Amino acid sequence: MHPILARFLTADAARETLRKEKAGEPLTPEEQHFVAAADANPKQKAMLLGVSGRALSSDAQAALVLLAAHASARALREDEALSAATQKAREALKEEGASDEESDAFLASILLEEAFGYEQEVDNFDVDYVKESLGEVPALASLSKESVDALFLAFAKAAPNDADRKAREHMARALFDIAWSEGPTSINPEHLETLLDNEVVQESDEAQDARVRATVSLLQTLAHQGLIGPMRLSRLRAQLGDDDA
Repeated sequence: MHPILARFLTADAARETLRKEKAGEPLTPEEQHFVAAADANPKQKAMLLGVSGRALSSDAQAALVLLAAHASARALREDEALSAATQKAREALKEEGASDEESDAFLASILLEEAFGYEQEVDNFDVDYVKESLGEVPALASLSKESVDALFLAFAKAAPNDADRKAREHMARALFDIAWSEGPTSINPEHLETLLDNEVVQESDEAQDARVRATVSLLQTLAHQGLIGPMRLSRLRAQLGDDDA
């Protein structure tokens, strides 16, 4: 987990930073990032300030997580190991018409996935995984409906037989609807969990096997296109129970 994300997941730290800002007291660089994130997301800031005590409602807790993640995303520009990849990612998003707020949200989602998306030690920040995820952004940002349609058709056509083609078509269509219905973003464990729940677990053993194989092949195809990095591919395949992950 990014250290700024970890710091501001507590309501006390967040409120104290906003109090210091309002009082005109000096802020550390981390606190400046949090204040900037709060100012850019006034609805979440107001929600956080509108409740008292340490026990937050689910909405207030969600607001706190969002602000902490956005503060972390802003700090990536100053991270020696991640600044170059962050800049390339932001430039790619801007070139495709994303606003600064939308770019912040995209990068924040990467940090939230690194923190909470996998069963791993949250006290450590996986710099390499975040760097890889940032490197996926240009390819994702350049995706259009036409390129996704072409990818879909090529993937289905490459099936060795008619049964596999049907499984590929079904799973590719389903995953793209789940992950990319509101625009391309990194394929993550939540997307796969939804896919498995909706399209696999209720099927016969034979159909389950076919659909999982199709999904593994789809992830490999996306990796060949630069849309999924090697570490992400390995983690997602492991989530599917792929012994070769």
